[in-house]
Amino acid sequence: MAVVAGFVLWRSTRSVRWHEVAPGLEFATLRGDPYCRRGSAGIATLRIDPERAQIRVHHFSQTGVGRPLDVVEWQQLTHAAAVFNAGQFYPDFRYMGLLASGGHWLSRSPHPGYLAALVADLRGRGGARVLDLSREPNPPDSLGWNEVAQSFMLFDTTGVLRVRRSERIANRTVVAEDRHHRVIVLVSEGSYTLADFAWVLQHSPLQLTHAMSMDGGRESELVVRRGTFRYASFGPWPPAIDHPTGVSANTPLPAVISVDVR
Repeated sequence: MAVVAGFVLWRSTRSVRWHEVAPGLEFATLRGDPYCRRGSAGIATLRIDPERAQIRVHHFSQTGVGRPLDVVEWQQLTHAAAVFNAGQFYPDFRYMGLLASGGHWLSRSPHPGYLAALVADLRGRGGARVLDLSREPNPPDSLGWNEVAQSFMLFDTTGVLRVRRSERIANRTVVAEDRHHRVIVLVSEGSYTLADFAWVLQHSPLQLTHAMSMDGGRESELVVRRGTFRYASFGPWPPAIDHPTGVSANTPLPAVISVDVR
């Protein structure tokens, strides 16, 4: 049975058709059949060249609005080509872990259980990485990255799953690196377990080396908008809906990541 399932997945994801959204930013959709447990099996995929595109962290405390924004509002505020949800947060909207934006530390309290960080803009010279903090000898706040968002590892460069296996399903947001050191953002349109989603990504044609998981469930959202290109996914979709037509963003996100061209 596992062989059959693996073949179905391989057949459905063996080729990736990339659309250039902007210089250094490409979009594609993968399929996660048969591992999606609810909703669409589609996986929105952004491939970012860190030398050509700019990754930024945003927190609602910087906006002057006084409340967390939904993902569409964040895109309208930042005018970025793409916006997706950052890591997890407490009920009072404080971020769980390290968070830096434009060189300003919004949270300098590391989460002891989160051993990954998306970092960008090294000393103002650009670039971006997904750091495995268990292998990093220095703390992220000492490395000179201006943009930092801490969360937890999904799988590492040895291929080891870094989360507990569970039957809990949710929409997923994952940030990974590929063999060419590009940053890959993956947002599922339907619900997966973390272990199943990791398996799908590791056996995809994306050549991912390691990955971290951002917040999931209703907070797992993505908007891509540049020129005539439009894509949006807003958290869990009803099981009968295969496309996001008519579905609206209504989940407040205290922190997001934006991607734009330089």
